[in-house]
Amino acid sequence: MTAEVRTPSSAGFWARLAAPSSDGAATRQLLLVGLLLMGFVVATLTWQSARVESDRLNHFKGELQHAAELIDVTLTQQLQNLDHGLLFLREQALHHREDLPRSAELLRHDVSMGQAVHVTVLDHQGHVLFSDQPTPEPLQPLADRPAYKTFVAGGADQLHIEEPMLDPQTRRWFLRLSRPVLGPDGSFQGIVELRLPPEQLTRFMQGLTLASDTLVSVASSSGALLSRTVELERYRNAKLDEAQLRTLRQQTAGFRLAVSPLDQVERGTAHRWLASFPLLLLVSREPVLMRAEIKSVRQNLVQIGLLAALLVGGSLAALARSLRQRQQIATRLRKAHHRLLEAQRIARLGSWELDPETRQLHLSDEAFRIFELDPQTPAAEIYQQALDRVHPDDRAMATSAYRQALRAEGSYDFNHRLLLPSAGECWVHARGRVSFDSRGKAISLAGTVQDISARRREEAEREALNRDKLLLLDSTGEGIYGIDTDGRCTFINQAGAQMLGYQVAELIGRDIHELIHHHRADGSHYPSAQCPVFLATLSGDSCRRDDEVFWHRNGQAIAVEYAAHPVRDGEVVSGTVVTFSDISARKRAELELRIAEAAFQTQEGMFVTDAEGSILRVNRAFTEITGYTAAEIVGKNPRERSSGRQDAAFYAAMWERIRATGAWKGELWNRRKNGEIYPESITITAVMGDSRNVTHYVATMHDISERKAAEEKIRSLAFFDALTQLPNRRLLMDRLHQAQTSSARSKTFAGLMFIDLDRFKQLNDTHGHDKGDLLLQQVARRLQGCVREADTVARLGGDEFVVLVESLSVDHGEAVGQLTRLGQKMLAALNEPYDLAGLAHSSTPSMGLTLFSGQAVAGDDLIKQADLAMYESKAAGRNQLRFFEAGAGPDAAQRPSETQG
Repeated sequence: MTAEVRTPSSAGFWARLAAPSSDGAATRQLLLVGLLLMGFVVATLTWQSARVESDRLNHFKGELQHAAELIDVTLTQQLQNLDHGLLFLREQALHHREDLPRSAELLRHDVSMGQAVHVTVLDHQGHVLFSDQPTPEPLQPLADRPAYKTFVAGGADQLHIEEPMLDPQTRRWFLRLSRPVLGPDGSFQGIVELRLPPEQLTRFMQGLTLASDTLVSVASSSGALLSRTVELERYRNAKLDEAQLRTLRQQTAGFRLAVSPLDQVERGTAHRWLASFPLLLLVSREPVLMRAEIKSVRQNLVQIGLLAALLVGGSLAALARSLRQRQQIATRLRKAHHRLLEAQRIARLGSWELDPETRQLHLSDEAFRIFELDPQTPAAEIYQQALDRVHPDDRAMATSAYRQALRAEGSYDFNHRLLLPSAGECWVHARGRVSFDSRGKAISLAGTVQDISARRREEAEREALNRDKLLLLDSTGEGIYGIDTDGRCTFINQAGAQMLGYQVAELIGRDIHELIHHHRADGSHYPSAQCPVFLATLSGDSCRRDDEVFWHRNGQAIAVEYAAHPVRDGEVVSGTVVTFSDISARKRAELELRIAEAAFQTQEGMFVTDAEGSILRVNRAFTEITGYTAAEIVGKNPRERSSGRQDAAFYAAMWERIRATGAWKGELWNRRKNGEIYPESITITAVMGDSRNVTHYVATMHDISERKAAEEKIRSLAFFDALTQLPNRRLLMDRLHQAQTSSARSKTFAGLMFIDLDRFKQLNDTHGHDKGDLLLQQVARRLQGCVREADTVARLGGDEFVVLVESLSVDHGEAVGQLTRLGQKMLAALNEPYDLAGLAHSSTPSMGLTLFSGQAVAGDDLIKQADLAMYESKAAGRNQLRFFEAGAGPDAAQRPSETQG
């Protein structure tokens, strides 16, 4: 303000205020609003279209990556099975080469590939030691094979996978999987190979639940295509170039959407490098469905955009019609002016306007009354007199606020005091706003002044009354604030202000929603009209929420739980009190619990016990493995599933290990709900509390029944005769060695009986080998019925049986008698008639016996002694038994011929 002020009549001022503005300016404003609205619609639809495309692509990517993870696990298991088969064949090649044909046949069935798999064993010079291929391997050395060169050069003992090769004889493609054969000292002894068609690497995927258009490929580390679920023959020679491989090697697992260089078809491809083998897995699918979905959504968005355009156009048309009503409104404004003057008088609210060009100040009637100025005061004196009415202590603040507004601040809003001739000191609320043109020049100043003395007195009284209450509120750790019906903060305690990052004084009188509750947790705008606190104030009903955020002064979102309780003055709601707490830590804990729950529901069986061993939780896999539901097993001890096969010492050692290291891993036998006993691989981990005491135990478990069955099958083939199920030579030699050790320790004698069936070849030649097999099976059962459980009846092959008898007398003569009586018992049993599937047959045996004590004679020599004694029995007329006597055995020339039996 300046001292050069003239005060024209207020009638002229209000007349100009009510005059209509230019119709052309209003039209331009409508056009601008229309353009802005259309721009907003276009921007929103464009953003939504991009978001939908991103969501669909992420979903498409996630499906492919999940499929790749599943196939990775299955393919790795397939390769591990093949590798385990190679390791078993390597052992056979080293120690039991005669069993290789049977082991190769077993492997073909175990890896579920039938006759498509073939085995070849090469010695250290590349010569073929064994091969079951339908077309014979060449006789010359095969040392030029890549695997052979790798292992000769000292390559690591691991699975070697060669790129596909074409068999020149069968004209079929195949893969070779190889392992080195190493001697006991680690020296290279040769290689063992599996040969299989390339499509076998992906054929197992036909059993997986995959989309029909999913394409799965397997490539080597050099980029060569090894297998493909579709059109393998067409792209057999395809190979990834070095640039593609460099890109794929940057990530163990990744995804890309691109046009395939093979068939020029766009596909999404998830790739994974197998962790255990040098192979690349590629899982692809065409994004046709995804593109169709995106196109459909975009078409919908276009329709929405057209509808929005129609709505905007209709709205603008409605606004245009409203312009025609403007003149009518202006008339009503003039009438309302008189009512405004009366309202100003009642509210003690005066207004003013200053024209910077003419320096003319316009005061309303109420403004004259508030300043106690005479409306007839000369214009040159009115400004100075109004300035003189400002309290001397507040004059500098008022002048500073006015000057800042003129320097492009635009507005001011503050309270100050007046010192009046009659009323004395009173408080006013001053507001002002400066308008600027496009060049930044002030063109008008307007404002209001309101007498708030009564309100200040009431606030002072209320402040004094509430001081004790605020002290009480400040003592709680929970945030508490109050608002009036306009949403402005009337009080807040120290805990609430600190939680929000403000001082208490900074919040009082402010719109609390716009300050701390303006946006939702997802960043979207939160209109105050939708705020539960605002709605509680309107309805008078309390509310509670725990899924929203307040915004800290530093811009960080705070997860809160709040409750709003309206305050009533009689029947009228005068405000609302809000209590709130920071629940960010609780939300994080809930998230961690959800993650832990998802991890708990794994494919492995899991259960959790307390420190005393009572089961607290089990997952779905536990129920699938054991048959027990959570309701049936929770609260019980895991020992209720015990099979009884492990003794107390086993469990004592297990718990001692857990106490010492915090964990135990091993295998044991447990019982399912249906009573079935099954083998289980289990890991038990102790969970420690803050005091380092055990609070819980977590166990993960696997059903290893199938693995145990496979091991038992392999063991049976390795150590038992397939026809009679008797121990074979390998198992017999092991037990013979144990018997010698036991005999040396106990000083007792043990016996070995060699039994050969007389004229067995005639039965085979006359009635066929099936009758001979039946006879051998019945002889085996009769021999087992003659001996003790601790003794061993073995079949060496053909019609030759060996019986190992342990724990005979310490006296040689008595031991001879014991063995003789057992032999006579066997002779009698084997002389009984046989029923060979309707064929009545009689058979006699020839037996050779030998005694031993300790390890003075090697196991092979003991069998030879019994064999010589058996031939003495045959020479004596058959169907007899003879003891071995040193130096008395017949020559090989004197032994009966095979035709004689």
